[in-house]
Amino acid sequence: MFGKLLSAFRGKPALIKGAGRLEEGQSKRVELGDTLAGGVAVILCRVDGKLLALDDRCPHEDGRIVPGPLADGRYAVCPLHNYRFDPKTGAPANASCKKARTYKVREADGDAEVWI
Repeated sequence: MFGKLLSAFRGKPALIKGAGRLEEGQSKRVELGDTLAGGVAVILCRVDGKLLALDDRCPHEDGRIVPGPLADGRYAVCPLHNYRFDPKTGAPANASCKKARTYKVREADGDAEVWI
């Protein structure tokens, strides 16, 4: 329990300038730090007017979730097996695999902060 409480206060937000311009039903890939040295790549998604972020790594067989138009305007897609993920929860919509990792996002003044 204590470990979970501490982990809630760890991490610093990464600032993504101009993220507010992402249109509804679209996604884009953003690298936060050096991905070869502990940084992560996230897929920013705009669903129901809200900016969301999930890890670009598909939890199934090392695929990558790709940027671009969201399937049905709401699902991020890994083209390796055409798996779809809900950016709000990371839950797979059409497969029986683990959830994709999601990140906390706060949008303000046309920019976004993502906690990694």
